[in-house]
Amino acid sequence: MSSKAIPQGSLVLVWAGENPAVHAALLQELEAAEIPFADKTLGDDEVAPTADPLPIDWKPRFGFEVAVLSSDLAIAQEVLEKLLDEEPADLEIPAQDEVAGGEPPLVVVTETNPAVEIWNGHDERIAQFLTAAMQENEIPIHLENPGEQTRIYVSAANEKRAREIVREVVEGAPPG
Repeated sequence: MSSKAIPQGSLVLVWAGENPAVHAALLQELEAAEIPFADKTLGDDEVAPTADPLPIDWKPRFGFEVAVLSSDLAIAQEVLEKLLDEEPADLEIPAQDEVAGGEPPLVVVTETNPAVEIWNGHDERIAQFLTAAMQENEIPIHLENPGEQTRIYVSAANEKRAREIVREVVEGAPPG
């Protein structure tokens, strides 16, 4: 038990994600700034399934959540923004020019209305490649197979990333 008492207040989520490097750096920065925080690792604690067979769960299935007292939120967000600006360039996803848009939308937003068609065709192999690539990039998709043609839809929020993946798969696919 530490001698320093944690002040009373409500906890507010400041960051949630699956990147262990960002998670570790954020905890280190919060400690350095003497900001008390609550750190939760997702995926370790398997909970019993709920009675709802189709729960609407926007949280990642695994990863980390870091929360701070509401009174420390502004400072913690500054710490996080500074940290994200200094993120090493060798992380998996290359930086985009328009990253200034901020945090990606919550999964609830990106999983609803997969109405933007990003690919259609008769090549089952390409359809399988695209489906696997979208799953790997955590982009929810909707598949339709009218007749022999396959159509893949994503939400508008994921359209840009999905089209880039389609371009890479289609142009990089071996000639059939």
